[in-house]
Amino acid sequence: MTAWWRWYAALGVLGCAAYFVVPSIVWARSIFVLVGVSAVAATVIGTRMHRPRNRTAWLTIAVGTALWVLGDIVYEWISSTRSSVPYPSPADAVYLVAYPVYGWGLFLLVRHKWRSSERGHVANSAIVMVAFGLLTWVFAVQPSLGDGGISGTAALVDIAYPAMDIFLLGLLAHFVGSRQWRALSYRLLTAAVLLLVVTDIANNFSIISESTSDRSLLDVGWTMSYVLIGVAALHPSMRRITSPTLESDAHLMASFTTPTVVVLTAATLTAPIVMYIEVIRAEPISQWGWAVMLCAVALVILVILRITDLLRLLHSQTVRLRAAADTDHLTGLANLRALEHRIWQNAGDTTLLTVDIDRFKEVNDTFGRGLGDQVLIVVADRLRGVADDSILLARLAGDEFALCGTTESMDPVTMAHEIQRRFATPLEVGSVTLLIEVSVGVASNSPEGEGEEETTPDRLVQRADLAVQAAKAAQTRIAFYDRTMDRDSSEQLIMLGELTTALESDQLHLLYQPQVDLSSMTVVGVEALLRWHHPNGAVLPPSAFLPTAERTGLIRPVTKYVLTRALAQRRQWALSGLHLRVAVNISTRNLFDDALIDQVRAVLAEFDCPADQLTLEVTETSAMTNPAGATEVLSVLHAMGVQVAIDDYGTGYSSLAYIERLPVQELKIDRIFVAGMTHNPAHAAIVRSTVELARTLGLSVTAEGVEDEVTMTALRELRCGLAQGYHLGRPTSPDRLPALIADVNNCLKTATEERIS
Repeated sequence: MTAWWRWYAALGVLGCAAYFVVPSIVWARSIFVLVGVSAVAATVIGTRMHRPRNRTAWLTIAVGTALWVLGDIVYEWISSTRSSVPYPSPADAVYLVAYPVYGWGLFLLVRHKWRSSERGHVANSAIVMVAFGLLTWVFAVQPSLGDGGISGTAALVDIAYPAMDIFLLGLLAHFVGSRQWRALSYRLLTAAVLLLVVTDIANNFSIISESTSDRSLLDVGWTMSYVLIGVAALHPSMRRITSPTLESDAHLMASFTTPTVVVLTAATLTAPIVMYIEVIRAEPISQWGWAVMLCAVALVILVILRITDLLRLLHSQTVRLRAAADTDHLTGLANLRALEHRIWQNAGDTTLLTVDIDRFKEVNDTFGRGLGDQVLIVVADRLRGVADDSILLARLAGDEFALCGTTESMDPVTMAHEIQRRFATPLEVGSVTLLIEVSVGVASNSPEGEGEEETTPDRLVQRADLAVQAAKAAQTRIAFYDRTMDRDSSEQLIMLGELTTALESDQLHLLYQPQVDLSSMTVVGVEALLRWHHPNGAVLPPSAFLPTAERTGLIRPVTKYVLTRALAQRRQWALSGLHLRVAVNISTRNLFDDALIDQVRAVLAEFDCPADQLTLEVTETSAMTNPAGATEVLSVLHAMGVQVAIDDYGTGYSSLAYIERLPVQELKIDRIFVAGMTHNPAHAAIVRSTVELARTLGLSVTAEGVEDEVTMTALRELRCGLAQGYHLGRPTSPDRLPALIADVNNCLKTATEERIS
């Protein structure tokens, strides 16, 4: 079925060739009529076969084509019964009726319920009609009229044919401007109309004369026009071009496509050409000349109106594009570009609040990005309640928002606390209830602030970002920018580069501090302590560089380095007969890193280390940051057999309920309480209650910061499990550790024997 149009096209070309090959003129004329009849039949068949929505248009085109064929039949009948065909003849009447019927079908095919873009297409068609009409009148009709003007039926018919061609040519402009131009059927139908008009023009201007055999080359144009109509109707794409749906907002420029602009440009050039010809043709200008001049002026006015319409549409599109460029597509808020423009408008008197959603990545990882986007929309709605019309609310990127105003329009302190208050209640997002926490950073470029030069928008946003990062560590989750943050930021950038180099050039080293079993008084394990031997000669503790590593994501390779070095060293000790359990600290960022579990599993396998010989220490604060997430990760580690310890216990804000739920096996009492327990009753009470709590929960206890014999004895009386501190051994290098452990064991053994004796 879909190949019918190919067969029809091939037979149509064959018919055109046969028209000149057959010896009899009767047969030739019969072939000409037969091709026309086949075009009508093909149009009807194609309409029934493809069932387009707008069948009326195609059937009207079929009727117009049938009238042309009927005119051919009438013309052949008259020529066969008379020695000469009169002009005008009944065939001409049929031909002239066919033009408007055929044209109406074409118009039905492309009309769009008279929307604004439809009016533009019609205006384009009118301009083309006037331009072509002027050319036809000046070069064809007016010279043939002479001084007598229009007289008689023949003259009227001479004018009617060009007028009908002008009508079809105007519809062609409508066709070319349509968005349906991409369909092959549409282009084939356009080619049919264009070929018909060109052939008519050639006939009207008598460019090609009749041959002696009564077969004209013009007949090829009309015949091929019939064939193209039939092929267009049979082509499958015809079903897609009969239901135009232009959207006024999305296609305001539909009537200004490139082909249309070219046609309108050519039409514009027609006016001066025609006016020039009329001026030089006669002096004074005749009545026809004045009419032509008026039509040329009308043409210029039409073109000016269309250009004005184009400028209006361009302005409308520019406004919409500018609005889209300044709008965040998800929340409908302003974006960073709009925020920067507002900062410039405020002329150096701007207060900027940056609002960042805490742990938003966990929301995306847990519930998916779809719900994460919904959270951003709800957050935007809550922030709208804080800002009035004088304050610009924007979404900068990801989970970061900003409120921008002048010092007169907003009180940053009050607004920051109001934002925190609004997020104190949970958010209902779909079927999920979430408690979202936010951090607020405040920066200002008010000239009264520090007397410095006007701050650029980019610099102000950067300062607000520095403040919001500081707010994440503040108890109130609110921070105000000060100049020390710039210094800290630049120092962090320098340290980041140096730390990356340190990893690559082996500047990081591990020291090991013994851990003593207070019941057996022997060393049973060690804690790996990271140190950075900086190129400047200083030895930096973890507190000097790990916060930078955590903020930049460099903590992952640092943790891998520590795990790898510690377990590799443990294997070397084990091969020499020294079996020790190794404890390694991990940060908050590690605890919620999806790669941690795979990282631990891979290192254990690489060094053939039993999982229970590795203890991972997490701080109490990091575990309580997200108890649910911490429980999930620690449960997997516990299932692997890895021991988990809560480090610095007593300094955080955990509750006993959460400690009971967390899959940990050990509590490490912070050195502050252990070192002061012998002279501070409160610290002694904390240590005693922690040991009793751990015993009740079935956990082991390690006391850090054992600095003297008295403290060690007190811990033994409390039946504390493990202890570490300078009294039991200072952190030392791996090669010196065996000797240190031997000395510690001997000293502990001697002290125990003396105590017993």
